[in-house]
Amino acid sequence: MPTSRPNTQTHEELVAASLQQDDPVNPRHYADLGQYAAVHVIPKWGLGFELGNAIKYIQRAGKKPGESEVRDLKKAVWYINRRIHLLDPENEPDPAAND
Repeated sequence: MPTSRPNTQTHEELVAASLQQDDPVNPRHYADLGQYAAVHVIPKWGLGFELGNAIKYIQRAGKKPGESEVRDLKKAVWYINRRIHLLDPENEPDPAAND
């Protein structure tokens, strides 16, 4: 039975290796963000689902291959509008109702 060898790569080596491949966990469009990556700041700042997604789309706008900056910014606006609706449903339309 093969024994597993502990990973001895440094963080920098792991990031560099992830940049060499299409890594679904650490994709290139988030690689240079470090402690400010959405996965870290969303829970730290207590943003919740809608605002967290808005931050994620703003942060990656224009960086994800195959996605336009405008499309990512429109996604961020959609999530912000959804949050506004949840805070004030009487006066703000629900963007999810149009989906």
